[in-house]
Amino acid sequence: MPVPAPSRRAFLQGCAAGLSLALIRPALAQDSEAPPPLGFRELADGVWLHTSWKKVEQGWVASNGLAVIGPEEVLLIDAAWMPAQTVALLERVAEAAPNRPVNLVVSHAHDDRLSGLAAVHARGGWSLARDETAKEAAGAASIQRSWSGESTTITGGGRTIELFYPGPAHTRDNTVAFLPDSAVLFGCMIRAAEQANLISGPDSDICRWPQSVEAVIARYGKAAKIVVPDQGEPGDAGLLSHTHQLAKAEAAKSCSPAG
Repeated sequence: MPVPAPSRRAFLQGCAAGLSLALIRPALAQDSEAPPPLGFRELADGVWLHTSWKKVEQGWVASNGLAVIGPEEVLLIDAAWMPAQTVALLERVAEAAPNRPVNLVVSHAHDDRLSGLAAVHARGGWSLARDETAKEAAGAASIQRSWSGESTTITGGGRTIELFYPGPAHTRDNTVAFLPDSAVLFGCMIRAAEQANLISGPDSDICRWPQSVEAVIARYGKAAKIVVPDQGEPGDAGLLSHTHQLAKAEAAKSCSPAG
């Protein structure tokens, strides 16, 4: 597996530091050396939102993920932002679902998605990501299993999760996760209603982001009832059209007509 470019780790750290003040303003009231408490709340039957934090120059920045609790095991959609926070997350999961193995699905190769990988592996869980993500993460983390193509369906402990690659947007490798039994959709490329701009990073694809959101809307726009962005509050399918508008506006400023 190829070793990533030396600048990869520097980018992962710099991406968070470059987030706009508007995005992180809600967390500034808790400006201290200790992060805000790990968020862990139930969105739908057995589907929990976890929110972890990292401090940048302007304050604490949040990162969302999911814990999908089945009768036999738990599937995390992304780890917490920092390894210690993932340990705390695993403890919260154990309280909500005792004596069940916890496995991890990684949506893309950024620190806020896979920094807790070792903590999951140490407790006997496996990890899974799309092949491009596993390749991007090599050298920083070791993802144990991979999938390829446009989509795949995994079944863990009685719960089914659809993983879909819509194309480049927030990152080149970003995937979304959909739970048919609870109509919950999660994706790092989705922006919260309170976000007034797209918030992109050095490996974002501004020009293709609108088309990638369109692919998500075509596949899940009518089925998704709860939509979870990478940061901020969950909403309904309106977050998809909101993200699409932000992406189109940014692409119009940044991209040639040929895209």
